[in-house]
Amino acid sequence: MSAPLLITPLKDICVKVVAANFEACPTFGPLPDKYVKRIIDILPLDLPLELVGTLIADEDYWRRRSQARWKNCEVAAHGYSWKQLFFERNLQEFLEQYDPSVTDLSSLKRLLTYSRRFVQTVHIRQLPSHLDLQILFDCMVNTPSSLAISYNLKEVGMDYDRSLFGMKLSDCRSLAKALEHSETLTYLDLSNNSLDDDKVRMLASGLVENLSITHLNLSHNKIADRGVRALAKLLDGHSVISLLELHDNQIHTEGAKSLARAFKNNKCLLSVNLRLNRMGDEGCKAVVESVRTAPTLERLNISANAAGSGTAAAVVALLRLNNTVTELDLSCNQYGEEACSAVRRALEQNTSVRLLDMRMTGINPDDDLAITENLRARQERVDKAKVLGR
Repeated sequence: MSAPLLITPLKDICVKVVAANFEACPTFGPLPDKYVKRIIDILPLDLPLELVGTLIADEDYWRRRSQARWKNCEVAAHGYSWKQLFFERNLQEFLEQYDPSVTDLSSLKRLLTYSRRFVQTVHIRQLPSHLDLQILFDCMVNTPSSLAISYNLKEVGMDYDRSLFGMKLSDCRSLAKALEHSETLTYLDLSNNSLDDDKVRMLASGLVENLSITHLNLSHNKIADRGVRALAKLLDGHSVISLLELHDNQIHTEGAKSLARAFKNNKCLLSVNLRLNRMGDEGCKAVVESVRTAPTLERLNISANAAGSGTAAAVVALLRLNNTVTELDLSCNQYGEEACSAVRRALEQNTSVRLLDMRMTGINPDDDLAITENLRARQERVDKAKVLGR
């Protein structure tokens, strides 16, 4: 006796037909949600983005499509959205590989235009084309909110040429022009781009008109005193920058004094990182003294700046008079045992500091242990208060 003939239900056949012909007829019609889900689960992963970007919000589809294209996918870095991850990574790859002699500019503009609804962060690790960034901002109206760009070149091999790395003055000019009119960009990362004083002054001409950027990262560059003076002018009463990263540059004493004057009356700065510069004892002292009267600054890092006993004395005054600062990194400077002991005694009178890094400062072990135990006890009290809901 032959086995009974199994007939595929008409509903299942319809689901397969709709999925197979979705590109030609991109609609779900009045289908119930359970059938829409079944169709999406078997859709091809190579459908045009312009088609599926608007129609499909299902995260499982975008997860499958992302994992099929890239080996490593960190969805947490993309707002915990697989769809956002796919569009941001796709745009990143296109920009990094864009060659104006091969790819028509209209293709880039079309990609930017239809991606703008799903992209919040643009992270570019190389840009050999030195594309005019005004194009990016013009096409992506009201986006992105975060831009991190590095003008490097990957996999150079034996064709290494120093001129291929870093921003050019023309790049800074086009970006400055775009920043003047940007109203949604809140984070700008231009670290490791060989920015010198002239390039930073060009960028500052655009940043001075910008009222949206709250986090500015210019670390690992070649910014010296002239460039810092231009940046200091940004930190006036109209500035909205709250996080400023200038570590690993070439800031000397005069540049530090320019920043100090800007810090005194700034009402937005929350965190400043100046480690790995060359401010010296006089420059670091000026910065710390300015923080004493800064109304909002909570975190300051001046590690590895050749600071000395004068800076330590300013820190002592800061700890005694300021209740706003919560984190201080003073490491890798030579203050001496006596100055470090004074800092330890001042910390005992302070109630706001939660982190104080005094490593490699000439501090004696007893003072180091006392500071560590003091801060640990404070943190335990804070944790206990949170548990008790106080």
